[in-house]
Amino acid sequence: MSAGPGPERSGPPAGPVDDLRCDPDVPADIRYDPDLAVHEPMQVAPEAVTPGRRRSPLLLFAGGLLVLSVVIYALFGLIARETRTSTDYLNEVRVGRGEAWRAAYELSRLIPVESPQRRDPGLALQIISLIVQAQGQDARLRRYLVLSLGELRDARAADALIGALEDADTETRLYAAWGLGALGEPRAGPAVGLLLDDADAGVRKMAAYALGALGDVSQAAPLRAALNDPVDEVAWNAALGLARLGDRAGLSLLGRVLDRAYLDARTRTDDSGRPQPVDESRKEELLINALRAIALLRDRSHLATVRALRVSDPNPRVRQAAIECLEQIAGTAP
Repeated sequence: MSAGPGPERSGPPAGPVDDLRCDPDVPADIRYDPDLAVHEPMQVAPEAVTPGRRRSPLLLFAGGLLVLSVVIYALFGLIARETRTSTDYLNEVRVGRGEAWRAAYELSRLIPVESPQRRDPGLALQIISLIVQAQGQDARLRRYLVLSLGELRDARAADALIGALEDADTETRLYAAWGLGALGEPRAGPAVGLLLDDADAGVRKMAAYALGALGDVSQAAPLRAALNDPVDEVAWNAALGLARLGDRAGLSLLGRVLDRAYLDARTRTDDSGRPQPVDESRKEELLINALRAIALLRDRSHLATVRALRVSDPNPRVRQAAIECLEQIAGTAP
C-alpha cells in the first residue's frame, strides 16, 4: 500500500530557513541554483531616499513638441522666403500701408542675392514710382526703397537717386549717395559733392566715398577741402577718394593711416554718441585701403613704411596687401 499524502502544514517552519535546500516544502528533485538564491537579507538604506527630481514624461513630451513646432515653422518660413521674388515684396509695399517699410527692407536684402533671371525687367521703374508716391510718408519706407534702387545698379535709377540726395531723412540721403557711387554715374558728382557740407558725419563720409567711385575729377577740390573735416573717417575717405581720382593731395594723411600707433590713438563715435577705440577689423580695412591707394598713386615716399608692414604687421591680410602694394609700385616682387 502506498503511503498517502503527508499531513498538511498549518504554518511556516518552526525555525529559520537558511536557503531552499533546507525548506521541507520544496520537493527534492528541484535543482538548487545558487545564482537565484537569496543568501543575505536586502540592505535597507539608513536614511529615507530623497525622490529624484525627474520631470514628468508628459512635460518632456510637451516641451519636445514645442521645440519641434518651432523648428518646422522656421523651416517652412525659410522655404517660403527662398521662393519669394522681388516682385512679391514690391506688391507687399503697395498694399502694406503702415507696415510697408518692412517689405521694402526685405526687398533691399533680397535684390543683391536674387538671380536676375527671376527679376521683373521693369523693377527699377516700379521702385522709382513708389519712391515718388512715398514722399512725405514713413521715412523708413523711402530709405529702403532708395537702398533697393541702388542695389539694382540700373542706369535708369540715376535721376531718382540724385533727387533722393535732398531727402529730409538722413539715411535716405546716405543710401542715395551710396547708390550713385555703386552705379558710377559721373553726372551725379556735383549733387553728391554738396553732401560734403551735410550736417551728418555719416552722410559726409559716404559722399567722400561716392565721389571717388564716380571718377568725376571736377570734384577733387571739394574732396581736398574734406581732408580737414573734424571727423577722421570723413577725412580718410576724402584721401582715398582723391587717390582714386589720381590726386595726391591726401598722401600725407594716407601715410599717417599706415601707422598703427596713429590708429590706436583715434576714436570712433558709437550709436550712443560715445567715443570708442577703432577696433581691429576697422584698422585692417583702413590699412588695406591706404595701401591700395598708395599703390594706385605709385607713391614711393612711403616705401619704408610699406616694407615694415610687409614684414612685421600682426595681420596677415595687411601683410599681403603690403606685398601687393610693393609689387604694383616696383613692377616686380621685392
